[in-house]
Parts: sequence; structure tokens; C-alpha cells
Amino acid sequence: MKKSVAALGVVFPVVLSGVAGCQAEKKAAPDLRPVVDGAPYLCDLVPEAGFRRVTGLKVPVTARFDGPQIDSGLCLARAAGRDAPLGLHWSFRDAESTLRLQREKRSEVPTFTLPGDLGEGLAVVLPFSIAYPRPNYVIAVFECGGKRPWVRIDFAPVVRGRDAVRDMVDFMRIAERRFGEIHRCGPKPI
Repeated sequence: MKKSVAALGVVFPVVLSGVAGCQAEKKAAPDLRPVVDGAPYLCDLVPEAGFRRVTGLKVPVTARFDGPQIDSGLCLARAAGRDAPLGLHWSFRDAESTLRLQREKRSEVPTFTLPGDLGEGLAVVLPFSIAYPRPNYVIAVFECGGKRPWVRIDFAPVVRGRDAVRDMVDFMRIAERRFGEIHRCGPKPI
């Protein structure tokens, strides 16, 4: 009988250390701080650190525009082993018809109107995010140097606990400011 008690004495500390070891391996809490502006940028307009904070993405990302950017630009940020987690498209052409088409296309899901200082536009979190790698979608039409460009950003799901709409608004605010710097025009609401 003494042997079984001694055996329990050995097993009991091992079990406790195993439980303690499991607790030490918990994942860190998600970073819920607001998106902040700062270089480097993905696709020229989205701050990489903010994008990583919002999506929780840890793998390397390579952003590339499709061809020359004369009066429009299309960029995808790609990550190894997965669908592109960021898409960005802008143009100086067809702002009203592009925005109208996007409103019609997303008429079946709840959309959110952008704050007036960003111009005219919408944000939407697509409910079928498993089927679409970039379910967060925001588009804005604004005035910039007498022209009416539009910018569209779509990106991967946000980490649990974040407000995806707030993050989209923050990204658009930064993107419009950067757009104005790059194209030497001051963005204004329409």
C-alpha cells in the first residue's frame, strides 16, 4: 500500500506541472488598438502595421500593382499559401457609376454609410466570409484637385473583438490622405 501512495505522490506533481504548462501556452489577446497611420504602406495607401494588427496576419506580404498607374490602379497584396488578403483599386474615372454599381451589388446585405468627411461611399462586411477571402469592403468617392476619384479597399477578416466597420473607415481615411499626397491633390468630401 505504501508503494501506491508513493506512486500517487510522483504522478500528482507531474499532472499539476502538465496543467500549468498548458496555461502558459495560451494565445496572446488580440491587439484591439485603433488603426494608426505610418509607413511602410501596402499598395501605397494602407499602412502595413495597421493592416497586420487588424487582420492578425503574420506571414510576409508582397504588394504589386497591375501595370502602370496613370488614371487608375489595381493592387493585390499576396501572402504565401493563401488568397490575397488585401485588394485595392482606385480610379479618376466613372466614380458615380462605380459607386452606384457597388450599392446595387451589395443591396442584399447591410451596408454602412461613410462619415461625410470621407466623401460619398459605403462599407460592408460580407456575411459569407468563408467563401470570400476579403469580406471587408469599403469604397469612397471624394474630391481631389477638382477631380472625383474613387478608392476601393477590400481585405481579410478582422481578428475577433475588432470592429470591422471602424477599421474600414480608418483605412479609408488614411488612404484618401495618402492618395492626396501621391497625386498632389487635397482630398475633400463631395
